[in-house]
Amino acid sequence: MSNICHKGNSPIGHYDTHHTREDMNTQFASKATVVISLFDNNFKVHQASFQAYRSWNDDRTAILRTNYGLIVGVFDGHYDGMVSEYASKNLMKEVEGRISAVIAEGPTTLHDIIPTCLVHAIQEFDATLHQTMIEKMHAMDSKSWSEWTKDDIPRFLEMGGMNEHDPYPIMRRACAGSTALIAVIILARDHTDEPDMWVASLGDSEGFLGRIVDSSWTATPLNDLHNLHNPAEVQRLQEEHPEEDDLIIDHRTKGSLGVTRALGDAILKVPIDLAKVLSMMWGCPVHPDKTDRWGQQRHTPPYISSTPSVTHFSIQKGDMLVFSSDGLRSSLTEKGVPDHDIGEMIVSITGMDFLDAEALRSYEKAIGHSFIPSVDIDNVADRVIRNVLFGMDNDRMARETMAKMNSRGQYLRDDISLVVVHLT
Repeated sequence: MSNICHKGNSPIGHYDTHHTREDMNTQFASKATVVISLFDNNFKVHQASFQAYRSWNDDRTAILRTNYGLIVGVFDGHYDGMVSEYASKNLMKEVEGRISAVIAEGPTTLHDIIPTCLVHAIQEFDATLHQTMIEKMHAMDSKSWSEWTKDDIPRFLEMGGMNEHDPYPIMRRACAGSTALIAVIILARDHTDEPDMWVASLGDSEGFLGRIVDSSWTATPLNDLHNLHNPAEVQRLQEEHPEEDDLIIDHRTKGSLGVTRALGDAILKVPIDLAKVLSMMWGCPVHPDKTDRWGQQRHTPPYISSTPSVTHFSIQKGDMLVFSSDGLRSSLTEKGVPDHDIGEMIVSITGMDFLDAEALRSYEKAIGHSFIPSVDIDNVADRVIRNVLFGMDNDRMARETMAKMNSRGQYLRDDISLVVVHLT
């Protein structure tokens, strides 16, 4: 059992440790949520989440086993976890209800119906977040948005407490935000069919389909990433909002948000007079000075889309599906893994039991440390997070589990959440 005695300042933060591996495992476990959520004749599902250096976790994962298959959700909140929490419970149920109703009608093909069903469910859920807030504000005062002042804000937000239907939680669900990655798996309806999967996505959470081909894992991306590193999303925004000098600043939409599609984020979706009111709300992520600048220039919301991309895949027994928040990709990027290799790396680490010794060593070399053996950890998702962050490297483990804020008071590690589905 190794002892660690190290003091250092890293890009991640300050850590000062003198702990055994067992101490650090205990600390990691206190910041992790680990669930083996489903084992049956069709699926094995493992979930895990690690909250990094903060005292809260904005990520949520959700699994719904249905009479027709499985629904998987990954929601990565930004600014707080209120939208991701609300979506993991309510949007998942909405999707399940709509899909069940469609299947009950017995259509000959689902290929056109399921995508439309997913798009409408997500769009309408997002619209309800904003509309509920607007209705609650108008119930207090029906004057125009331009007449609202900072004195009206406490009057509105103090109408109630922290219950789901009180003004403050309603405002947070509208003004904070979350990515959404939802996979709907429909099992074969007769012996001649293969299972089908549709993946709906807003934002930069991502999924991969892993399949063994010629004794090696292949990794097929399940969705596009909706952020400003994606040229297609940049082009879409520029075409929708021509001649706006402040459209993209530092890889952020209107200098505020890194993703281009999301739930919530009302301030980037509503007219400028309402955006100015929202910027005065307690905890709003956009300062009134910024909305004042928006009002002095061409401003044509919505800038953040609630229309998901939807993709379809035929899947089969033996396939492995990996769904994650963007914290997993960020951690691999930090360790020098090129973007074009990240999918293969994620799938191969997840399915490491199928790698030969040479392949395993090549991935360990690429990431910079040895991996924890699969026999040591039952939960596949938990093992993947640990092996991406530190594996058997005690110094890296100390940094990930014991680090404090850096000198600028920042926590630079994003939360990481993962769902792994094996089709059995």
